[in-house]
Formats: sequence, structure tokens, C-alpha cells
Amino acid sequence: MKIALVGGTGNIGTGFAVRWAANNEIIIGSRKADKAEESAKAVLQILDQKGTVCGTDNCCAIAASDVVVLCVPYDRLISVTGDLKENYGNQVVISPIVPMNYNGKFFQYCPPAEGSAAQRVKSMLPDGINIVSAFHTISAAALQAKDRELKADTLMCSDYPEALEPVFDLAREIKSLRPIKIGPLAASSLVESLTPMLLNAARMNRIKDAGIRIVSERSEA
Repeated sequence: MKIALVGGTGNIGTGFAVRWAANNEIIIGSRKADKAEESAKAVLQILDQKGTVCGTDNCCAIAASDVVVLCVPYDRLISVTGDLKENYGNQVVISPIVPMNYNGKFFQYCPPAEGSAAQRVKSMLPDGINIVSAFHTISAAALQAKDRELKADTLMCSDYPEALEPVFDLAREIKSLRPIKIGPLAASSLVESLTPMLLNAARMNRIKDAGIRIVSERSEA
């Protein structure tokens, strides 16, 4: 697949590129093409020049892709959705975005009027775009450590069952990461709100690279 990491020059974009470049064509996007090209070179250095990774501007990255991952903070969401609306077509769009802030004491979830970041993405893109809410609780630092086993789950929401299939496959390419279905896009707020909870837990208990794992307790007869 051709995967556009829109706004992908930061830590989370680098992490996805490192994990997916072995089996996919990675297109790192940025507002400035030269910045994206430098990021692509850095990723290839991490990968010992193995893999297909290139950099370009965001609009070209979107237009050339099969899958778009929105790798920007919530306050920059419009710059990679509404402002580039004409570049979207039949792609699957993955939103790991979380609207939150830090009030000086703890992180808190701050959903928009639409209910969640993923639902706001839907409102900004053309009708019929397949949107999947996923990868919110995955540590960027853990992703960038390409040989590290995450031993975690990623919780996914979508109104489009056919869109979940390629995203499940991408999750399974990340060592020991398990994809879990949660529900329609309207359930995304439940998943997004776990990110500030994890950040609070990590900060207050000195837990490094905190994640989520759903376990089943079975009683023996």
C-alpha cells in the first residue's frame, strides 16, 4: 500500500514510517516538501536504507496514497483536512488525533461539538471517505524503537467495516500490537479519552510508554 503520513515529520509519523516501510510505500508529508524529504532521509537511516520512503508536500502525499494517516495535533487538523479537501478521493483515512489539554495539574479530554476528533475529521472531508479512528494509545517512542514488542492493543472505530481490514493489517505489522474493534465512529470519544488518562497515569506513577491491553480472566472449573 501507499501510505501518506500527513504532517508526518514528527515523532508519531517517524514511528509509523519505521514500522510500515518494510511492506509498504511510505510518503511523508509536510507543509514544506524539503522538510518532509529530510524526514524521509532520517527514517531511511534508522532502517539502514531498507524500505521505500520519500517526502513531499501534504497535498501531493494525500493524492498519491491509498491510506492517509493524520499525524498532526488537533489544533492543526483543518490544515490537513478541510484545506486539502480536494486531494482526497478513495483513501482510507486513519485518525489517531486526540483533542486534549493540560490544565497545570492533569491532562483532560476536550472533545469538539461533533463528539470526537474522528467525527470532526468526517465533517471536514468529502462524503463517503472511509475513516478509521485508531492508534491513539500507542507511544510514539515505542513505535520508533523498530524492534521493540509493544504488547498492547489498539482500539479501532469506524462506520466502514471494509476500511477496518487494511488498518487491522497495518496494526499487525507492528510487533505484538493487537487490533480490537470497539464500534462505529460515534464510539471514538471512548477511545480518544483514554490518551489523557494514560498520560496522567504515566506522569503520576512514573510509567514509561504506557499503553492499553485488554485481558480476559477465565475461571477454571
